[in-house]
Amino acid sequence: MAHHRRLMLLCVKALSTFDAQLNGVDTHLKSFLALPECNLTDEADVTFVSEVLAGCVQFHQLIKTIVGGYYLGDGKTCLRADSNLYSVVAYLLLFRLEELGMGHLKKLIGTQHIGKMHKFLKFFLNNLKGWIKDEACKIYDRHFLETSILSPVLNYELELQEFLHQLSDKLSGNDCPIRKTRPVTDTKPFSLTKPRPRSVPTPEKIPVLKASRPVPKSTYTKPAEEDQLTRAREKNRRKAEDILREAERSKFSCATADKSEKTKAILAQIEEERNAKLQYEPVRPVFPPASLKEKRPVKLNAAAILREGARVMKEEEEEERKLSSLEAGQKDDADFVKWQEEMKQQGIAAAMAAIERKHLEGQLNYEEAIIAKQRYLQGNREKVQNMKEEMDSLMAQYYRQLEEERREMRVLVEGVMEGHQSSKEAKQRIQETKHAIAQQMNKESQELLARALEQAEADMRQKAELIQQIKALESVPIIRTKFVDTTETGGQGLLAEMSLAELKERLSLMRIAEEEEEEKKRKEILAAKQNKELMLSEALNMISQHRLEQSKQQAAKKEQLQQTLKEYVELNDTKLTALQQKLEDRRKEREKLKQIVTPTRQELVHRDSESSCVQPVGRRGKLTTLTPASPKASPLTALLKSATKVE
Repeated sequence: MAHHRRLMLLCVKALSTFDAQLNGVDTHLKSFLALPECNLTDEADVTFVSEVLAGCVQFHQLIKTIVGGYYLGDGKTCLRADSNLYSVVAYLLLFRLEELGMGHLKKLIGTQHIGKMHKFLKFFLNNLKGWIKDEACKIYDRHFLETSILSPVLNYELELQEFLHQLSDKLSGNDCPIRKTRPVTDTKPFSLTKPRPRSVPTPEKIPVLKASRPVPKSTYTKPAEEDQLTRAREKNRRKAEDILREAERSKFSCATADKSEKTKAILAQIEEERNAKLQYEPVRPVFPPASLKEKRPVKLNAAAILREGARVMKEEEEEERKLSSLEAGQKDDADFVKWQEEMKQQGIAAAMAAIERKHLEGQLNYEEAIIAKQRYLQGNREKVQNMKEEMDSLMAQYYRQLEEERREMRVLVEGVMEGHQSSKEAKQRIQETKHAIAQQMNKESQELLARALEQAEADMRQKAELIQQIKALESVPIIRTKFVDTTETGGQGLLAEMSLAELKERLSLMRIAEEEEEEKKRKEILAAKQNKELMLSEALNMISQHRLEQSKQQAAKKEQLQQTLKEYVELNDTKLTALQQKLEDRRKEREKLKQIVTPTRQELVHRDSESSCVQPVGRRGKLTTLTPASPKASPLTALLKSATKVE
């Protein structure tokens, strides 16, 4: 059943992945059978899958009509994903039933869901002589349909009806066979002599086991040596403390407890190395390359050059008109423009002062955030120290419990190994019997293979003789040459009829005339192109001169604006100096807190000794340090650029 189920699954999968617009049947079969999940070693299985896929594609129209009618009728509630499964079953019923036989067909259909197969088989048998036959007559000839397609199916109609009843019994749970009850056999006693009554045996004494020894109390009590070691350890600790106190009390007054300069330098170097390990590289911004900031000249096309030249000429005409009107006595608006520029510069200076004030306030908030972070880290260090102490006690308890579990597991493994030894001997005997059976089967298969090879060699010899005869017949030469005269006409009787040589001559004359016309047009286009390039070069020279004058004027205006803005900021805004003073105070306070929060060398050594005693379980947090913000460009420069653009 597993083999038939795998064949049905491969057929359905091959039909599902087939696309007639992309590949043909043979190409799709080669790519599908090459997949590792197929792995078909038997040639008969490969042939079955190939023929089923080719048949489903060949009779696609009829099978599609049957499956579509099933979904419109009895299969309204069935899944559309099973349409390829129903297509394969319909092909097997219509075209392969006589070849497969009812035995293999039952096994193939029995591997699928009983409810789906029962509903589809019932629809197929009920509509075979009616609706299916009428729809098939629209596609195929009636005589071909009745003799080649429907006749084999109708021969197995009774067996198919019986198979349908079996499927319905399985669905209802009545597939268990009913056993016939047989009459009970009447027993008759044998006529034997009655045996003598046996004497009652004397009862045997029940053996009484000896009382076992009780477990000694010393098993559950601690040995005295452990108490003695504990008392000695406590005594030595107290003695060491007394000696230490006595040494502290009687030390020389002339001796200095301060360290030398060399020792202090070594300790400072060790502390700097430890702090350097805790300093992580911050994420630095990636600025755009300098090549992108440079303004590169834009290459203009012809339309842009002409458009720019027209604009420049228009501006020059307007300037000439303005100068001529001033010469005629018209009033000038230079005073108003000057007052307007002064008011605009004052507004820009006030905005710059506000931006600089916000920038200093942001830096002040940043310093306060660093101070709060350092205080928070100090509290976290204290919490971590408490958690380490709790973790040490928990780990000691965990190691004791783990040792007890290992001892229990060792006893259990010893018992299991004894049971494995007896099972190995039984497996060895079974393996020897299977080996003997396999040798016998291998011998029989070799004999059958030798017979098949002899038969195949005889067939190959016969085929080789036929191929040699066919090749000998094909090797006979056949003369098929035909001589053609290019100077003669076809003889069709047409007015414009000409020979092949005349046609070639006329074509060569027409080709020469076309080349002369093409050369003439090429010269005209080249002259027009040169005139256009000359006009564009003159326009470009005029545009470059105009832009050069404009850039000089803008540079002078920008320099004057920067000078006036700096003078206004230095004279009028006093709040900036107060903010800068406050910022310096916060930075000094941060440096003091950093010196307090940074652990000394003695504390680090103490922590390393504690961590080496018990390995903590869990994830250690990373110590993050705040680094000063990367220097940014002052907002004054950006605002000056925007003001220059407005001008």
